[in-house]
Amino acid sequence: MGIWPNFYIVGAAKCGTNSLYEHLKKHPQVFFPKIKEPHYFVNRPPRFRDAKDEKRDIRCCGDAEKYQKLYDEASGKVAVGDASVSYLWDPTAPQRIYEACPSARIIIILRDPVIRAHSHYLNSRREQVEPESSFLKALRLELLQQEIDWFTSRLYISAGLYYEQIDRFLRIFGKDQVLILSFEDLRREPQELFARTSRHLGIDPGLLEQASLERAYNIYSVPRFSLVRVARRAGLRGAVLPVSVQKRLRPLLFQTKKPHIDNESRQFLQKIFDPDITHLEALLGRTMPDLRKSWV
Repeated sequence: MGIWPNFYIVGAAKCGTNSLYEHLKKHPQVFFPKIKEPHYFVNRPPRFRDAKDEKRDIRCCGDAEKYQKLYDEASGKVAVGDASVSYLWDPTAPQRIYEACPSARIIIILRDPVIRAHSHYLNSRREQVEPESSFLKALRLELLQQEIDWFTSRLYISAGLYYEQIDRFLRIFGKDQVLILSFEDLRREPQELFARTSRHLGIDPGLLEQASLERAYNIYSVPRFSLVRVARRAGLRGAVLPVSVQKRLRPLLFQTKKPHIDNESRQFLQKIFDPDITHLEALLGRTMPDLRKSWV
């Protein structure tokens, strides 16, 4: 009988999940497969049932036997994880995860949804899957979508409507099995955040690499030249160069200053997200000022 993961980093996308994953996978009691996001429990369109899409950097594992094979080497690990951020957004994923592992521990990390939406858009532009150069127009086009899925649709707004997404997991798994973290806490107090995460997973927090917890992953960068973009697509992300050389070359090869969100788009999104945050705060029984960081 194969191994099912016993914990899931389900999202939200562009909220620090990569940093959470990168640090946890260094822990000797934790196992993640080579595919960070197998998307096994998400409701996938036919093209993505069991697919490898290089353009969108998607690896889908649609077969139970293939999925469990990813965990062949997980025996003996305390915490066995899947870090597919599609699961938070997908309405069918919580029940599917529960049916496979009802005792699973769920980890959710949230960020101001306005900032999250803009980060998501910039990432789509960087990956050349978003043709619209106007953020506001892209948002309005999203609202006109008829059929949506995680892999091909604009989800700048949809992925940031946290209330219903979190309510689904809480109703199915209960509060004790769901840990909700903040992107801002990841930045301000990474050691405390990872201590909470370790307690949630039942792993020894002392075995985390404390010195590196403040390092961020998947930070914004856009190639300045087409040749650099081609090299990244081919998987040559600096691995062949010494770290010291990479640091010197980075400012020359990449634009790392993130563009600011325009005021019209900010206000447009705030009107959409504000009532959703209020509902989420009522659900959790606490205020969440970090989710309105861009309101100030």
